[in-house]
Parts: sequence; C-alpha cells; structure tokens
Amino acid sequence: MNKYSGLLKKFILLTAPVITSSVLFSTPSKAATFAYSEGYLDFTEFSQSPLNVVTGTGAETLAIDIDRGGTVGAIAEAEAYFLIEPAEAENSSLSAAFGENQAYLGVAESEASVIGNFNVDANTNFSFDFFSNLELATSIDNPPQESARVSGDISFALIDRQSNDVLDFFNLAGNITTEGDDDFVALQKSDNVTINQKFDAPGFGGVQEFLTVSIEGELERFFTEETSLTLIEIERNRAEVKAVVPEASNSLALFVASGVIGLVLKRRRN
Repeated sequence: MNKYSGLLKKFILLTAPVITSSVLFSTPSKAATFAYSEGYLDFTEFSQSPLNVVTGTGAETLAIDIDRGGTVGAIAEAEAYFLIEPAEAENSSLSAAFGENQAYLGVAESEASVIGNFNVDANTNFSFDFFSNLELATSIDNPPQESARVSGDISFALIDRQSNDVLDFFNLAGNITTEGDDDFVALQKSDNVTINQKFDAPGFGGVQEFLTVSIEGELERFFTEETSLTLIEIERNRAEVKAVVPEASNSLALFVASGVIGLVLKRRRN
C-alpha cells in the first residue's frame, strides 16, 4: 500500500487544503477512509484513419458529512480525444473519495469514451495497437463501521455497422471492497485480440488493498468484403467511502434517501 500513500496525500491536498496530518493517523473514533479508481487506454498504429470520431466524458461526485464536523470529499475527472490524422485515441478517468469522521458518505463516478467510424476495403486487414491500465486502491482504519469500495472497467468493441454485430471485443474489470470478500479482477477478449504483455499485481485482503493491471495488445482482423466498422471504447471508474455510527447504523441510509442534509453534487458532460 506504500505505493498509494502519495495518491492519498495528493487527494487530501486537492480536496481539503486545511486538513492536518492527524487525518492520516486518526483515533478509532475518527478514523480515515480512502478509495481510488483510475483507468487509462490508448489506441495507436491504426491501419487506416477513421472517417469521423466522437468523444465523451462524464463526472459526478457526492459528499455528505452527517456529523457536520469531519471531513469528506470526492473528486471525479475524465478526459478523451481521438485524432483522425494521424489516427490515435486516448482517454482516462479518475474517481477518488476520502472521509474522516464517525458518519459520512463520499462517492465519485467518472466515465470516458471514444468512438471511431471506419470503411475497410475488401481483402484488407484492419488493425491497431492498444495499451490499457487499471489502478484501484482502498484503505480504512476502523472496520466494520467504515468501508471503502472501488470498481473500474475498460472495454472496447469492434462493430459491423450494417449488421450491428459485435465482431471483436476486449474487457478488463476489477473490484475491491474493504472489508469484504468480493474482490476480483477479470479479463475477457475475442480471438482476434492478442495480448502481447500483461502485468497483474493484486494486493487483496486486510484493511488496505490495491490492484494494478497493465495490458498491451493488438487487434487484427481480415475482411474479405468491403465493411463499415465502428470502434467504441468506454471506461468507467467508481470510488465510495462510508462510515456509520454503530448505534445508528441505519441513519446514513435514511439521511441519503430523504435528502434532508447538506449535499454537494457536481456533474459535468462534454
């Protein structure tokens, strides 16, 4: 978890400049939680340029301090671009949440997407290289009153626009729940997607957990007939931290459902 201590410090500086170092070494009654999820993907070495492209991003955060005396924050960021000439695409999304008190909720969600449309001639190879990276990390001090959960997935699909059939696909997904037993990382792909290099470093178990997965590969498919293609890629990241006072375990859900406390909600769409 030492790798992520810098991320935690950076997040604290971004969300609450007045927080002192005591947050990192809190007493059990005011322990700290941290959740971090980030995804990245780029496409390079396209065999041809797209006819047109579309990109999209979205970010949403929620921060609720029930005790009105602690610290809770969330950040969500997303970026995406797709160049036609030379053909290259890249996107990234980040979600992080932090809390320090006896009762709070912090949630961050982010999403980024790129879409490219291509026309491929008959008896032609269509191909590109890709690199994807997924980073997840959680930390809590005082279970079971505190919990932290992160998830992320990176997916792309090559679609025949005329038939709307999915010709090839790639999906990388991960989840960490601290404390919990549903931590996982999963990879699925079609036969025409080749993995050239993979780095997988999970650290599951305990009150501090992390996951790092980096994958480098390529897609190559031969078309005997002229074909119109759409390449679509989406990545999503979510981070959540929560603390509930033991003697009032249902109060957090009640407050969130009724919406009677202070609420910070931000949304951005490009």
